[in-house]
Amino acid sequence: MTTFAQDRPRSSARGLRVFVLVVCLVILGLEGWRDLHERNHEITRIRAETLNLAKSLTQHAQDTFELADALLVDVVDRVETGGLLPDTIARLDIFLVERVQSLQRIKALTIFGEDGNLLSSSLPGHRGRVNVNALALFQQHRASTSSDWFVGPLIRDPLGGDWVLTISRRFNKPDGSFGGVVQASIPPRYFGNFFGRFDVGSQGSITLLHQNGTILSRYPYIERAIGSNIFDDPQFRNAKGSGNYDYTSPIDKQLRIGGYQRNHIFPVGVIAAVGRDEALARWNEEFVFRSSIIGLLILVIGSLGWILAGALRRREHAEAELAILATTDGLTGLANRRTFDRQLETEWLRAARQKTPVSLLLIDVDQFKAYNDVYGHQAGDECLRTIAKTISAAARRPGDLAARYGGEELAILLPDADEAATATIAEDLRAKVESLRVRHDANPPSCILTISIGSATRIPSLDRSRLRPDDLITLADAALYRAKQNGRNRVASEKAA
Repeated sequence: MTTFAQDRPRSSARGLRVFVLVVCLVILGLEGWRDLHERNHEITRIRAETLNLAKSLTQHAQDTFELADALLVDVVDRVETGGLLPDTIARLDIFLVERVQSLQRIKALTIFGEDGNLLSSSLPGHRGRVNVNALALFQQHRASTSSDWFVGPLIRDPLGGDWVLTISRRFNKPDGSFGGVVQASIPPRYFGNFFGRFDVGSQGSITLLHQNGTILSRYPYIERAIGSNIFDDPQFRNAKGSGNYDYTSPIDKQLRIGGYQRNHIFPVGVIAAVGRDEALARWNEEFVFRSSIIGLLILVIGSLGWILAGALRRREHAEAELAILATTDGLTGLANRRTFDRQLETEWLRAARQKTPVSLLLIDVDQFKAYNDVYGHQAGDECLRTIAKTISAAARRPGDLAARYGGEELAILLPDADEAATATIAEDLRAKVESLRVRHDANPPSCILTISIGSATRIPSLDRSRLRPDDLITLADAALYRAKQNGRNRVASEKAA
């Protein structure tokens, strides 16, 4: 290659330099325009995703308030129909507990009389000790004849002291006058926990807001942030409509890209945001990668010899990967069935010439179908990978081969291993898998992951009419069948007839 470069006419060097310079400038210009366009497109995509997430979570918040309001309507109907006599209140105590105990979204259902005193609650033990006469929710219903719901400001729970969101309804006496208030408490931590199910990255956040800007709940949950008002921050004062916002969080000073959606029924909204740096990290990595490729391309254009060397390296790398793919099982990383069959044939012929033994272990995961049914196929794949690592560690000698024979069956080919050594390896392998203590409820009585192993050892003969490699597999398979029939989680050896 060096000789070829030296043989190029010197008179073409200047023209080549000009050509390379022009091509490089064109490539740099096109890539710069493309990168800028893709970056803007990526930011647009991120904004759309955060806004869609905010819309979905706002709908969930609406569903939560609607569920709470449905409970309130039911309780108001019972109170207005049955009154508040002592025996009625006793029944209401039981009713409120039954309605709330299965609902994570609702902390408590509470009934307050016309004087603000607690009459009944799903949280027992507070009667006669709580009065909400001074709370906004009580004053609102006492002053208004409307029977509509009222979502009050974030308050400290009078029944416990934690932050709660409240939705309440008024109930009337038989003459239509104010009889009291029925109130449902929703813990902000519920929303924080629910929001945590959605991936917004390590720098992202999801915030539930009152329409006046008060933070009602947040993920990640920060106690000091609850009750603060983001509209006090200058960057949010004009940002009260639904849409996208790029902002620096007043809570943790993180620069974020977010989408905000207000609910059209209840006075709440959700900001779903991701950290700007983290959200663009993948694009930045690709930008660095593309920039490296462009730099590499410029070097390639300037050096034809380097092109050839790079092409050969890439080809060799691709061929090496193809060779690995052709011989390796993609799930477990062990040898595949084709490699196993070829290696068995090779070791069989070698052992026949040298009159040495060949041993085979066939390994089957106990109750693997049930494991998949209980924990799912992804967990099943992870289970096979875990066992494959243990098996690989057991095949330590240079000639040993660990392979995936098929499905959940694995195999270890052990050239030059006699029956005693093979039995020791098999029992050690079985014990190691058992010691992993992987939970497997569908594998009684141990309820942990175990394997059964069939072992076979033979000294091959060059006369294929007497004994063939397939016979070793058949014997090991019969031993495996016997191990499973005898209760699983054991090793069985099959002896030739």
